[in-house]
Amino acid sequence: MPRDRVPTYFPLRHAEVAFVQGPVAVEAFHAIGDGSYSTSSTILAASGRFGLALGVATMAGSAIANASRQAQAAADATPMWRPALHGSVVVTSQGFYLLDHAGKLDWDWASIELMQVVGFSCLVMQGQSANGPVTWRITSDWAELIFVMWAMARHPQHPQLLDGSWIPAHWPEWAAHQGYRPFLPEFPSLDA
Repeated sequence: MPRDRVPTYFPLRHAEVAFVQGPVAVEAFHAIGDGSYSTSSTILAASGRFGLALGVATMAGSAIANASRQAQAAADATPMWRPALHGSVVVTSQGFYLLDHAGKLDWDWASIELMQVVGFSCLVMQGQSANGPVTWRITSDWAELIFVMWAMARHPQHPQLLDGSWIPAHWPEWAAHQGYRPFLPEFPSLDA
């Protein structure tokens, strides 16, 4: 347990300790549409060469607008990483909280079913939210701490925890250069 604890503007769960707070960006993997769109056409009644040219131009304009709406609908129906939240994260002994202008989202370790460090200060998680299942990509200076806390609480046999691949490249050398005592915890092997 750290000696210094982070004060919070919200109450913590029973026996919960807040360790750190910092900026966070969250992206959700989902589609924002179903691929449907509305077509439009403009019919113009005019006579003569000018009327014919205006009619052709109007039909071409409608076709271009419909093609644009169709392309946007297809893009909206494609699941991809989409911005979900920019704010701060508070990591605690029992989970983490995401805070932004809209409020506070609570995540306890039990609600998270899968987690993986995918890059420096970046993890992907899947969990059960109050609104159903979510797949999120979380970018924060505290991403690796969130991963280790979750893995130690829920999945101590996680491959990244066991082989140390969650540790950023060259971080142990950097820490030693900063004067920190090397610390790499011993985790039980898969054979144990």
